[in-house]
Amino acid sequence: MGVADFLTGIKGFKDLNPNDIAALDSVCTEETFNAGDIIFQEEAPGDKMYIIKSGSVKIIKKVKDKENTIAVLNPGEFFGEMALLDGLPRSAGVRANTAVTVISISRDNYFALRQKFPQTALKIVDILIKVLSNRLRQANKNLEVIQFWIE
Repeated sequence: MGVADFLTGIKGFKDLNPNDIAALDSVCTEETFNAGDIIFQEEAPGDKMYIIKSGSVKIIKKVKDKENTIAVLNPGEFFGEMALLDGLPRSAGVRANTAVTVISISRDNYFALRQKFPQTALKIVDILIKVLSNRLRQANKNLEVIQFWIE
């Protein structure tokens, strides 16, 4: 399955039209990692985002020198998206949980997309904002649960 076909099957991307998918496809790269490989470390430069094509990854966060898994992501989900928006260091690390194939979009390629296809880039930002909003809502719920157990 090609990148374009894969992207049209992802919930957030399914509403993109064929021209948007072709534009997005032009800036994507497919990468593979073996189980246990570090895809990026916490605090590493934020230079690209990833969409999981197959396999799964663990989002890991170090607290008091102990590595904690804070999420497991599966095909169709993405991570590292904040790198496209702010380019700041990574807030968490990511390790391949299984053999994994990802579609990556570098920050440079995203900026090229913005220059050449601004409407498509805006649609991508809308998708990212929805996902980030959902993740923030979930984090807020998690904090409520933690607060309940602390008190």
